[in-house]
Amino acid sequence: MFKTKPFLALLLLVIMSLVGGFVFMLNSKDRDKKETITLTIWEGEKSILHLPLYVALQEGYFKEQGINVKLVARSGNTGNNPYTDRITDLILTDPVECLYRKSINPGSPLIITTIASRDGTFLLGRKKEVFSWEKLNGKNIIAYPPETGPGLALDQKLRAENMAPMLDVNLYIRIPRDLRLSAFKSGSGSYIQLAGPEAVKAEQNGTGYISACLGEETRVFPSVLCAAWPETIDRHPGAVQGFVNAIYKAQLWMREEPELGARAVKNHFHNLDKKISNQLLEKYSKINMWQPGPWVDNATFNKIEQTMEVAGQLAVPVTYGYAVDNSFARRAAQIIKYIPKEEREKSWFRKIFD
Repeated sequence: MFKTKPFLALLLLVIMSLVGGFVFMLNSKDRDKKETITLTIWEGEKSILHLPLYVALQEGYFKEQGINVKLVARSGNTGNNPYTDRITDLILTDPVECLYRKSINPGSPLIITTIASRDGTFLLGRKKEVFSWEKLNGKNIIAYPPETGPGLALDQKLRAENMAPMLDVNLYIRIPRDLRLSAFKSGSGSYIQLAGPEAVKAEQNGTGYISACLGEETRVFPSVLCAAWPETIDRHPGAVQGFVNAIYKAQLWMREEPELGARAVKNHFHNLDKKISNQLLEKYSKINMWQPGPWVDNATFNKIEQTMEVAGQLAVPVTYGYAVDNSFARRAAQIIKYIPKEEREKSWFRKIFD
C-alpha cells in the first residue's frame, strides 16, 4: 500500500509533464504560425532552369526554414514589370536584366543567390556534324536579342572564339519569339539558338540537330539569379536567409538524388513530354546546371559586366559590391550540409545507439 502511493504520484507527475509538453508544443506551433513570413517571388514564366525552386517547394524546404513562398507569374498585362511596379519581394532574373536595372536605378534589387549556374540554350543546326565554333564564321544564326541572358551568353562565346557578332557572324536577333522556329524551318539561318525544351523537341521532330550546348561551352554563366529589394533585406533578413538556405539545400540534394528533380519536373511541367524532360535533365546535370555554389564571384560578375559594357547595354558601369550581396549565400553554404538518404531514414532509436 505504501509502495502504491509513490507509484501513483510518479505516474501522475509523468502524465502532467506529458500534457504540459503537449500544450507547450501546441502553443509553440501557434506562435510559429503567427511569425511565419510569406515572401512573394517573381518568376516571370515557368522554366526548367528554376528547378531548385520547385524542388524546395515540393520537399518542404521553405517550411523547414519557417517561411512561405508565393510565386508570381507574368500576366497578359504588359505593364506588369517587377522592377518598376515592385509587386514582389524577390525577383528571378537573368544577369543582363539585373545589371541593366541597377545601372539606371541605384535602388534596384541586389543579387543574393544563384538559381542556375549555366546558360540553358542550345544551337540547333540543319545537319548532323562534328561541330566546331570556327564553322560559324560567315554563317547566319537566329539568336536571342543581346539584351537577354541567352543573347549575352552567345555574344560572350563568339568573342572568346575571336568572332565579332554582326561582323564575322550574322545574328538575326529581332525575329518575334513565336516566329523564330518557323523562320528556321522555312530556311532562314544556318543555326538557331533555342531554349532547352524547344531544342530537344525540335531535334526529336527532325527539325535539326543539336550542335552545341551554350552552358557547356561558356562554363560558369549564372543564367538565373535571385535578387532582393533592399527594403526586403532590411525588413526580413531572417526570411531572406531562409529562402537562400532552402534553395541551396535543394541544389545539394538534387546533385546527390536526381530523382528529386525528375519528380519536380513531373509535378510542375505537365505538358512537357517525359522523354524530352529526361533528356534535358541528363544534359543539364552533365554540365552542372544547378551546381551548389550559391554566390556570384567577382570574376564572373566582372566578365558579364564588361561584355555588357562592350555591347553598350549599360547606362553607367556597375560594380560588384554595388550589385551583389553574397552574405546570405555564404551563410547558407556554412550551415546547410547534405545528409545521405540512408542516414535520414534511420530511426531516432538507432541514432541514439549509433
